[in-house]
Amino acid sequence: MMETNSHPMVTIENLLEEYQTHIKSVEAESLKGFVSELKKIVYGNNTLILKSIRELLQLNFFVDDYQRGYKWQKDQVEDLLNDIDEFEQKGSGFYCLQPVVVKYHSAENADSQSRWELIDGQQRITTLFMILSYLDEDRYAIDYQTRESSSEFLQNYLLETLSYEKWDDFVSGRKELDNVDNYHFYEAYKAIHQWFEDKCPEDVGRKKWLAKLLNHTKVIWYAARDEKGTVDKSQSIDIFMRINSGKIPLTDAELIKALFLSHVVDENNLEWSLLKQSELAQQWDMIEHGLQNEEFWAFLSPKDRLNNKTTRIELLFDLLSGNNISSQSKQTNTHDSHAAFRFYHEQLKDSKDVHELWHQVKQGYYRLLEWYNDDDLYHLVGFLITREITSVQELWTLAEQKTKSSFIEILKNEIAKTLRKDFKQDNDSLQFDNVSYDSTKRQTIISLLMLLNIDVHRKNKTRLSFRLYRETQWDIEHIHAQQSKDHNNKQQFQVWKDELHYISESGLITSDTKADLEQKLASWQLALQKKDTNCNDLRSEYLRSLGEVVGKFDDESLHSLDNLCLLQAKVNRGIGNHIFSMKRQLIINYEKLDGQYIPIATKNVFSKYYSESVSQMHKWSENDREAYRNALITSFKYYLGEETLS
Repeated sequence: MMETNSHPMVTIENLLEEYQTHIKSVEAESLKGFVSELKKIVYGNNTLILKSIRELLQLNFFVDDYQRGYKWQKDQVEDLLNDIDEFEQKGSGFYCLQPVVVKYHSAENADSQSRWELIDGQQRITTLFMILSYLDEDRYAIDYQTRESSSEFLQNYLLETLSYEKWDDFVSGRKELDNVDNYHFYEAYKAIHQWFEDKCPEDVGRKKWLAKLLNHTKVIWYAARDEKGTVDKSQSIDIFMRINSGKIPLTDAELIKALFLSHVVDENNLEWSLLKQSELAQQWDMIEHGLQNEEFWAFLSPKDRLNNKTTRIELLFDLLSGNNISSQSKQTNTHDSHAAFRFYHEQLKDSKDVHELWHQVKQGYYRLLEWYNDDDLYHLVGFLITREITSVQELWTLAEQKTKSSFIEILKNEIAKTLRKDFKQDNDSLQFDNVSYDSTKRQTIISLLMLLNIDVHRKNKTRLSFRLYRETQWDIEHIHAQQSKDHNNKQQFQVWKDELHYISESGLITSDTKADLEQKLASWQLALQKKDTNCNDLRSEYLRSLGEVVGKFDDESLHSLDNLCLLQAKVNRGIGNHIFSMKRQLIINYEKLDGQYIPIATKNVFSKYYSESVSQMHKWSENDREAYRNALITSFKYYLGEETLS
């Protein structure tokens, strides 16, 4: 029996299929003309709809000879059976299968029937046919034109195959049935039989499962046709090749676009309909073009969608429909693979105005565009999303019914929450020294240093590039170098020798200091070569004298946040453990000569921008570190407000 809540076009279509034999026998030309016109309306307006499996039972399918054969393995068959079995039907909910791409072929003469060409979806449709066959249920017709015996096998031999343990035994004496399609049918049917024996051995359970399949399982029905409605084979092959070459057109975005365009139709005013369709299509293209801005997309998109270039507009539909937009849910939860499409399909089925829905889509895009165009929103939203502190979906919800100023305060508070967690001590006070290189997660330190860079851009009325930040592999650099304890070797000696030469050539030390350092370094090198017992003492003596020139910190201060900055991993490796003045020159060279990106706050550090007075540029002093610490605290206070961070 036909579902009473079917789409009207589906209802008419199935009636035409059911009674086409009787219609052919009618001699009245006026009635035949009426039926012909009715078919044009039906098959011209059901380009994109949902059909239950029950609504497919009256149809005739065929698989043309340009297609590959049936290939599903046991695991794929069992996945389909399990997914339907595990689906819990609630209210008007249903289990949604992947799209089926078809093309209508009218009956060629009075003795033939109209048929639907399966361009894509033959694996699912064929498997469902075998399941219905196993459960002894009415089923649609399916004809394989690749091999004549395949159609015969599906119609007449499935049940008989269960009596044979091996394929070779079954085809013995039936060589006309021995082909690769039939072998895969045989294996799939055995998997279906075993699944029902294990999961639903009783008739009651099988009937319940069958009812779920027929009434609460639907396919996304995509009827492909060109503007003239022709059904030439070259068009079918072209569609098939596009789908199976990895350029799949039937994403949620394509389905939703077709859904909207098909509903912008007024049969009483076709000229107006064409105008509205053209307007919607142009606005759709405008949104897609806007989302192709790499800076816009990088600041906005979840990490798993960063490299998506073809279906970016789907993010907008996921946000508007409340769909879970994590990649994991899209890949593992078959029920949600086209959730956004199903949301809009249900909205339009319930007579929701298509123009109002499209207006909401445009308003949603303009909201994202406002986040991007406003510098304050841009930095706040971009930081929360790119650092994976808050998802774009959560921010979307937080922004509902909020003014711009109140939303900004909400965003600042979201960042403040992370800062409190990072700097909180047991007594609930916020302590700057609670964050250090050796005790805090690397990503936390990167986030904190990123906030400083954002603060500089905000004050300069410039914008940090979240695209660059996402494309870059970041390292945490010690401003005053940490001296590795295991560098008691020739490599470290050469580093110190280069530094001493650099200091001397720069005129940063007196000739007496230079001579003293050269003498102590030479003594350490000689002891190292001879492997003398006082080697470590001579090394320590040289480092004490060097520290008086270039600055020195205890181990705890070395790892404090106020001795850290951001650098690209490539640059960080290149500057090594050199002294401050050499690092400064190397960083300048990386930017000027190699075109490497240096964060603005890092450049400020090595130019001593934060220091109140600069008497020398060759070392990172306690005063410099204190000034940098104050700059960091000031950048955090923008989010913490009156809270004290000391």
